[in-house]
Amino acid sequence: MHILSELFSKQSMPFYKFGDVIFLQKISEKDWVKYICSRFEQSGKSISVDYATRICQTVDCHSSYVQQFSWLVWIKTQSIVSEENFIEALEDLFDQNKILFYRNIEELTSYQLNFLRAIINGLDSEFTKSENLKKYNLGTSANVSHLKKSLEQKEIVDIAGKKVSIQDPVFKLWLKNEMIVSNSNE
Repeated sequence: MHILSELFSKQSMPFYKFGDVIFLQKISEKDWVKYICSRFEQSGKSISVDYATRICQTVDCHSSYVQQFSWLVWIKTQSIVSEENFIEALEDLFDQNKILFYRNIEELTSYQLNFLRAIINGLDSEFTKSENLKKYNLGTSANVSHLKKSLEQKEIVDIAGKKVSIQDPVFKLWLKNEMIVSNSNE
């Protein structure tokens, strides 16, 4: 988001003062659930509020992913959404995006991958604590600062105050799955 806003706010950029910049909020889970349920119903299929909610929560109400995931669940469903439909659609969501995800990680250093592993394992701050530096092989405290900055510039992580998170919710899930698989193969 940072780079996009610079297109309109920096004098050296081509769209400087081109128009008003409006930051939109995510569509609420409640609104998405209502929409998903109604669209399934209109097509003669049925999805429970629970499954529609799980779709939204799985992708953190990220609009394009809510639509993509909902569509994948819809095409897997004959009449009523089942757990099998949901799981198969999630696997398809990963498959459809994995080329982009591999592109995200193919040029990362081992330290950057270790940093992402720390985030996936629930760490969102205090990366420079000695036990975290050692546990995740992050190098030095100074290196952690470089890791944060470089991953933010690559638009892989967001930094809000002291909290760091992976921007893309599906990339985060895929990466978690890939890292668990790769760790079990070692």
